[in-house]
Amino acid sequence: MKTINYILSALIMLMSHGIFSQYDLSRFKHINSIYITSYWGNINAVGTKSGINQEFALEVTHTDNSNRSNKINKVSEYVIIQEKNNKLYIESRKPKGFESIDLDLKIPEDIFLEIKLFKGGDIYVDNFKNGVEVNSLNGSVKIERISEYAFVNAANGEIVAKFNQVNKKKPISLVTMNGGITAVLPENCSRDLRLISRKNGYIESDFDIESSELITNLNVKKYAREPIINTAKINGGGALLFLSTENGPLTIKKNSL
Repeated sequence: MKTINYILSALIMLMSHGIFSQYDLSRFKHINSIYITSYWGNINAVGTKSGINQEFALEVTHTDNSNRSNKINKVSEYVIIQEKNNKLYIESRKPKGFESIDLDLKIPEDIFLEIKLFKGGDIYVDNFKNGVEVNSLNGSVKIERISEYAFVNAANGEIVAKFNQVNKKKPISLVTMNGGITAVLPENCSRDLRLISRKNGYIESDFDIESSELITNLNVKKYAREPIINTAKINGGGALLFLSTENGPLTIKKNSL
């Protein structure tokens, strides 16, 4: 009876979340970068540690217009996978109506990653050593355990970016139209800051911010009526950290690891 209940529970989950299909990408381990393009659906990408059993796979989940599951016989019916010049391109098909195609990837952690999401969905990226670039229209963007740098552009959605390490010479840019931005940096990170919150914002920082100008609502959680636009430094300055939102607060935190 327990076995039957388990199978029924699994079927109910599949019916509510869509049917998934997995695709082995291990033959592409020689590539140096991955470019993901999608239209509607969530994207999760996790960097995996090197070794004999390192994971490199794509899982695709499809949900149709009526939120009903469809059986996927081949990943190629929903996603195009191409390799060119040691670069891997993964592109989901354009949606038919309001269907969604979710992509879950396990990728070697030392591969550069770029994601473009044209219509909507949440993006989660974890554990990449060579930087990430993300462009999104609607949905939140969360990146964790990132090294080197990040460029994130979002139209509608919160951005959270947590860095284990940063390249001292490379800029970091986190930009959204609607939503707050949080950057979590190593304690010894030195950056020039360009901070823009055009409305309903404040600045919260664990770092001492050096600025020749008064910063409105610095470490005061009160939404400003006027735009907050400042140039400043942390730990003496360095490469640029650009945080910009049209609507929302900006937060800079220390990653104590």
